[in-house]
Amino acid sequence: MLSFRSLRLSALRLVAALLITAFVMTAAGCAAPAQLTTALGSYDMTTVNEYLSVTAPAAGGMALIVAKDGAVVEDAGYARFGSGTVVDIGTSSRWLAAAAMMTLVDEGILSLDDPVAKYLPEFTGDKSTITVRQLWCGTSGLPDTDPSLTNRTMTLAECVQRIAAQPLSSAPGTQVGGEAVGIQVGARICEVISGMTWQDFFRTRIAEPLEMTSTTFDMMGFGRNPYVAGAARSTAQDYVRFLLMLLQKGVLSGKRILSEQSAAAIERDQAPSVSVASSPYAPLTTLLPGTAQARPGLGAWQEESDPATGMPIIASCPGDKGFMPWIDYRLNLAGVLSVQAGLATTAYSIMRIRQMVPEAIAAGRRFKDVPATSWAFAAVSDLSARGLVAGYADGKFHPDSPVTRAEYAKLICSALGIQVVAVTSDPFSDVTSTYWAAGFIVAAVHRGWLTGYPGRLFKPEEPVSMAQALAVIARSQGWTESVTLPYTDIQPGYWARAFVQACYAKGIIRNPDTGIVTDGKLNPDSQCSRAQACVLINRLLGTGTH
Repeated sequence: MLSFRSLRLSALRLVAALLITAFVMTAAGCAAPAQLTTALGSYDMTTVNEYLSVTAPAAGGMALIVAKDGAVVEDAGYARFGSGTVVDIGTSSRWLAAAAMMTLVDEGILSLDDPVAKYLPEFTGDKSTITVRQLWCGTSGLPDTDPSLTNRTMTLAECVQRIAAQPLSSAPGTQVGGEAVGIQVGARICEVISGMTWQDFFRTRIAEPLEMTSTTFDMMGFGRNPYVAGAARSTAQDYVRFLLMLLQKGVLSGKRILSEQSAAAIERDQAPSVSVASSPYAPLTTLLPGTAQARPGLGAWQEESDPATGMPIIASCPGDKGFMPWIDYRLNLAGVLSVQAGLATTAYSIMRIRQMVPEAIAAGRRFKDVPATSWAFAAVSDLSARGLVAGYADGKFHPDSPVTRAEYAKLICSALGIQVVAVTSDPFSDVTSTYWAAGFIVAAVHRGWLTGYPGRLFKPEEPVSMAQALAVIARSQGWTESVTLPYTDIQPGYWARAFVQACYAKGIIRNPDTGIVTDGKLNPDSQCSRAQACVLINRLLGTGTH
């Protein structure tokens, strides 16, 4: 007969073996996630990083990851804390949970307007009219919280049965309150429909497809009653993948996770005529006043919206433990600030970071091959900030590469605010109506800024020369000037002499002119580089005459 001590040791060994097996199986089954496109250093985040380095130690650690135009442009961690550090994300769990639920909507087996009672018959009487939508946007009328949410001795089904037995705090659909209890019920509906536990449902619908390898709603899968609205664990690296999927209309790395409609619905105001009695922005409203007008989406919040369309400009889901994910649709940006402390104590830091990041983006891109010491740095930065030029996936601008005629047509039209119209027929034999720059080429040619060649040719991929670039600028402004030129290679009778004179008179070109004039020569027939084009257009925009 085995002694109690032997039984106890055997049980401990069994538990240890199960834990090791689970760990090994998990490690073996989780390949490293596909790397996101990076363009680190493409924006000057110096001020942001200096602030983080000073603030992080007192907060127990901070990490920030920012993705702009689909590429990670900032990834920094401080005080032994990084974007790969696993943390409790608190109420930021809700955004993830809502997206998992919406996969059922995409499959057509769940409707946001379905009554909860359709799936959970224990919701009777005054609770029978509660809809799925109301559960996820905080208008269900259910209490803000319930002790069963954190009771790990029961199942999620038992937790929801207890919730169903409690009285309503308000009539369904009459006010926006706490979402925690409603989301717990919503998660149970997902279990009923899918036949899976919530952990498995979330893992197969969101975590695995997005390769969020460090994101879970329960450690080791032992919790039978996960607190869905506030107990997920994740990393900034994982969460930004989720945000990029939403920012890219439900797609990440070519893989569709949600339909475009469902991705948009998560951040759209789901209770437009209902007053907000409670929101997660209470610690932030005095620092970020705009959050006082936040409206509830599904799990997440529409922090700022376009008054004309009602569509979100900024969406976020602040975590009560300091985790702050947000999407800025105006800047095509997703950010995650991962903080070790609670929201109330980190509110000011969150506010400053949320201000600093857009400021750094607004200052324009900083390219690896256009340092601050470059002769063209100011012009390239200015045009980048205006959205007129962009770099390449390698984080470089390639300033010495030539500008093609098509590229220059787009640059001059965009710089001067010319609205292009759809092209319905081929404007040139070598420019079809579907060519990427067809509208800009037609606009520039129609205005007489650029001309074609015999045989209905435009030669869109041919590099534009310095003389051609100046001619376009002079024609666009209607400049006619006759001045003495200091350039030894612009002779009387040269086809573009009048245009060069006009541009010299207006300060578009100078003498000396670093990067443009060499030994007193303009080299008018040489290819105009990307850097030179930026300087010319930057000076045009600075003349105030356009």
